[in-house]
Amino acid sequence: MNILRGLFSAALLVAAMVGFAAPAQAQQQVLEGVYNYHQEGVAEAGTWTIYPVCVPVVGDLRAEIRDPVACILHVSGTPTSWVTGGDAKLTGGQWAYSVNKKDGLTCPDGSTAPTLTTVKFNTDTMSGTTSVAHNQVCGMPATIETTPFTLSFREPLPIPVQQYPLYCEPGGLRRCF
Repeated sequence: MNILRGLFSAALLVAAMVGFAAPAQAQQQVLEGVYNYHQEGVAEAGTWTIYPVCVPVVGDLRAEIRDPVACILHVSGTPTSWVTGGDAKLTGGQWAYSVNKKDGLTCPDGSTAPTLTTVKFNTDTMSGTTSVAHNQVCGMPATIETTPFTLSFREPLPIPVQQYPLYCEPGGLRRCF
């Protein structure tokens, strides 16, 4: 009898802990604005303009939803010759995107070859890496050249994006916008 009471008490304790558990918070913030892009080995700083595009996360709407899991960051950069824009998704704790360039590498004879640029960055440390890869072409071996960079806030977007709070219809099932 005491064993059954002990098991029942333990089961109630576990159920209470699960029932009152708070939702996990996202570790990466959603960037929005114009940022200075500083790449190692490049004297001229570039500029990134980052617009978030977020959709509501499915939930019961009792709590405000602020997870970046349903967001992408549209990144456009200048000068575009060495910083490439794209749509970054939160992957493995970092925002990441890749861009194929059919003429990204200029060979010694003047011809061009394709490259794959992969950009990864962390919004907590405001740093990341740009990796440019190409196959064995132009008499050169296949290579991946990775260069670190940092971001620093420059100014807000010219047209702000309202991410949160989401406005929801009242009642049972709610549609949010």
